[in-house]
Amino acid sequence: MNLPLTMYKIIRVIFGVLFLIGAVTTITIVRINPTSLIPSRSTVTRDAGTLPCLGQGEIITQELIASNDYFNGFDLMFTHSGRTNTNQNIVLLLDSNYNILHQETFSSLELKEGGLSTFLFEKPVFVGKGNRIYFSLYSINGDANNSASPLINPADTSGNLYISKINGNDIIGSIKNKTRHYQVSLMLQTYKTRYSQFWFIKILLYTLALIISLVIILYSRIQTYLVRIRVFPEWIFLFIALPFSVAFAFITPPTQVPDEGSHFFRAFELSEFQFFNTNKTIPVSLIKLDSTFGFLREKAARKITFDAITSQAKLSLEPEKRVPVIAPDYTIPYLPQALGIFIGKAFASSPLVLLYFGRLFNLLVAIGLIFFAIRIIPVFKWALLMVALMPKTLFLFGSISYDTLTISLSFFAMAIFLFYAYACKRNLGIKDLALLAFIVLLLLFCKPPFFLIGLLFFFIPPKKFGYLYKYVMISIGVVAIALVAYKAGPAAVSYISGHGSAIQAKPASPPPAATSQSLINPEEQLNYIRNNIPGYIRIMLNSVFVVKRSYIIDGFFGLLGWIDVELPKILIYSYLIFMVFAALVLSKENIKVGIAKKALLVLLLALAFVIIATGMYLYATGPGWQLIWGIQGRYFIPVAPLFFMLFYNQYFNPKLNILFSPRRKEYRKAKPKVKPVIFEEIQEKERFFDKSLYLVMAGVCTFTLAYAVYITMVRYYNIL
Repeated sequence: MNLPLTMYKIIRVIFGVLFLIGAVTTITIVRINPTSLIPSRSTVTRDAGTLPCLGQGEIITQELIASNDYFNGFDLMFTHSGRTNTNQNIVLLLDSNYNILHQETFSSLELKEGGLSTFLFEKPVFVGKGNRIYFSLYSINGDANNSASPLINPADTSGNLYISKINGNDIIGSIKNKTRHYQVSLMLQTYKTRYSQFWFIKILLYTLALIISLVIILYSRIQTYLVRIRVFPEWIFLFIALPFSVAFAFITPPTQVPDEGSHFFRAFELSEFQFFNTNKTIPVSLIKLDSTFGFLREKAARKITFDAITSQAKLSLEPEKRVPVIAPDYTIPYLPQALGIFIGKAFASSPLVLLYFGRLFNLLVAIGLIFFAIRIIPVFKWALLMVALMPKTLFLFGSISYDTLTISLSFFAMAIFLFYAYACKRNLGIKDLALLAFIVLLLLFCKPPFFLIGLLFFFIPPKKFGYLYKYVMISIGVVAIALVAYKAGPAAVSYISGHGSAIQAKPASPPPAATSQSLINPEEQLNYIRNNIPGYIRIMLNSVFVVKRSYIIDGFFGLLGWIDVELPKILIYSYLIFMVFAALVLSKENIKVGIAKKALLVLLLALAFVIIATGMYLYATGPGWQLIWGIQGRYFIPVAPLFFMLFYNQYFNPKLNILFSPRRKEYRKAKPKVKPVIFEEIQEKERFFDKSLYLVMAGVCTFTLAYAVYITMVRYYNIL
């Protein structure tokens, strides 16, 4: 039975109003409290020490004075000492009378290596400001070879730390029997209740609820409008990316991006054309700028003011006062920043201003490359767009990090290869091959693993090179040139720079728990891989997909600041799921990606993964460690669009466009001869489902980025 049109309108109005009332009521009542963002106390430091592991029949107890009446949760830091620890542990929060306020059991598998592991309460716990409280840790079944070790701040004396022997089942009695005590502190952060003050988040949610209700009410008008419009994803990207990347560039305090100080030093060297000097120097003022803001790193309880930042603009560069410095040896990924700093010198002589010039030029080049990448890529436009609009991606764009050009150039390279494979209607010549080779070479000298994107060459049909033998010969030649460049590149750069390999990653600092036996030794690590490939594969898979899975996903999507600004898990996983959904349901009728090409993508991703993980195993992990140290989620962003391409298919999209089309009834009732005509018109001219999804994707990206910018401000400034 068909209802009258006016009845449909009335039903939509009623449903839209009910949705708005329900959403507003829910947003008003439900607590919005991202507790991991505003700790009331933090003892986190980079100069960490290590306690005995939780497996010696002992209880570790930290005594503190409560700084707030209520707690929402706390963070603790651990090291796995290079093992895969599986033991079970218990953490207790006790009041001054040793009453248990919170008890939680956790596995060592859940603990981040050298990162903050969060313990949240179901509801705020009253402790009373100024009262004495205790945090106690012990293992249920751990031993010296299967347990994590808590990290400590040796310089913090805010409370005593006690170690007690466990006496049978009398845990409380054991805690009271303080065998040894030290004037140090566990590396921890505590959180207070401030959920009622997250007004900006609620405004965003109220606005989103209003928009959704209006879409429901005005569905027929929106549908008519969407059928007529054309959507240009590259312009959507530009309008979203530019303001948010600029926002990240200015609200993130100086040198609060991982290793940004070193990146700044290298970009400044290049702005002075120090390409061939063996003894590079920089002004002392740059070192001072980096150290001035060092107190903020990894200490989320510490804040700063905009005035404190802008006051640094008064300090002069003083280029004549110089010191030698060890900075990264890469050149290509620092050219945009160096150009910005070079131009900035014409307007100001302050290191702070030069830093911001470097950030701005870096983001402008990156956004420009991705704008044209989205424009020319014939398929996967929206997969590329959503990866480019992740908070982590735009956060890096608003910095001096060399990851910025690596990511944007990787996306541009993908677009070029896929353009030649699917959109270019002519045969390819020497100029086209030279362009492809040049882009792959740039990627090689940005970050070596990503020259593998050149394997997309095999997406290009043989017929575009003329005869098949010509295609085969060119393919072999491209692979050979890439391999030669990969081997010869480091030697060439080493010769030009006069020192060290510019391509090899520098050894990272060992974990806080590292001893003299865990110093970086790439040769020993490489020998282990050669002699025990199955064992190394287990280490690699266990490190990335088990122990560090959550940390890597967080770092891939939105672990901002100096890895101390965390976004809620629900936001991270909902965005990633939405990207997979979009990759599944968006396609083009005339473009197919078969099994062979998807197998090539799997090979490319697997090789990139192995090279990245192995690089960190060789140059950042000590011999004997059973976990790879230092691997981060952002390393995988340059190849991330290729992962989402694996979900591409031509099954769902045509059906969904028919299902959501205003002409769906006409299509169903049409005669067999007319149906193909209507189908083609819907797929080529209308595509209502696609256009609706485009707008939803733009809204999701905008909301996510607005939230990320706000949370970054909450982290660094007292705005609540």
